[in-house]
Amino acid sequence: MAVADEIEQALSVLVGLPLWGIGRAADLVWLQFGDRRAVKSWRGTDKEVGDYALHLQCAWRITLKGKIVIGRGDIFCPSEESDESLPADFDWQKSNRFDRVVAEFLQNESRQLVVRRIDVGDAGSLTVLLEEGYKLEIFPQDSGAGEH
Repeated sequence: MAVADEIEQALSVLVGLPLWGIGRAADLVWLQFGDRRAVKSWRGTDKEVGDYALHLQCAWRITLKGKIVIGRGDIFCPSEESDESLPADFDWQKSNRFDRVVAEFLQNESRQLVVRRIDVGDAGSLTVLLEEGYKLEIFPQDSGAGEH
């Protein structure tokens, strides 16, 4: 089976399900789809997850009408826009634009966007078309054979 066919088959379960959560662990981004359910974290605390999660550690972005709403690079930018260079004490792992924009975009996980279609492209790239015209675009950008 071709890689594109494998991707399409694996992700076809997302069609019709809502995207309701986006978060990160360092620079790995996760997206939650489907119904919410409670599970125990590796620390033993309760957390909420979706029926399916997509983990990304490659280039990605969510667009609307040709404009980037949020993307991987936002993780490495200060929370607030500035014309000045990065502050000396900036620590992207503590606070960044990604964390702020995700909260606004999904309205603190009260907003859901249903997956309408999955389009698979070349070399593992894909587009997840969401309600309201939003697109999640994923594009691995290195020649390695491992996960992206």
